Amino acid sequence: MPIPHLHPTPTAAPQDRHAASLQRAAEAYLAHTHPRTPLRLDRVTFSGVVYRAVPDPAALRLNRALAEEVVLVALAGEEAAVLSGTTAVAAGRDARMLLACALTDPDEQDTLDAYLAVLRGRARARLRCAWSEVEVLAAGLREHGELDAAQVAHRVACAQGIRASLLN
Repeated sequence: MPIPHLHPTPTAAPQDRHAASLQRAAEAYLAHTHPRTPLRLDRVTFSGVVYRAVPDPAALRLNRALAEEVVLVALAGEEAAVLSGTTAVAAGRDARMLLACALTDPDEQDTLDAYLAVLRGRARARLRCAWSEVEVLAAGLREHGELDAAQVAHRVACAQGIRASLLN
């Protein structure tokens, strides 16, 4: 008589859950650091980051800094996947479309891919510097399944406080 297995065979689901939590946490962290209207968090879940408002294309065209911040946040999940060596989960906001909406000059449209590459690099650099905050948010997301804006802010402040005490 064969002996039954006491432990189930591991599946890819925990890996996917970990990767998804990192990517959602990265987007939530960057949105938290840019508290402008289209980036104000409502909550973050495994299915995505929910914002209190959608970006207004007219506002993006009038304010280049706002447009860049919105695109940086939209790129965060993909760049977190690159940093963690995982495959990207389904994206939230379409960064390419948001940037295309913000560019008004036809010459700017010709440089869309290069502009997007620069913003990808900036997003990756910011995430690299704040990876401990992303990890803390991801752990909270895996534990609770959902974090609201206050919980995100609290976890970011805790991670920064721990870092400050360890470096001093």
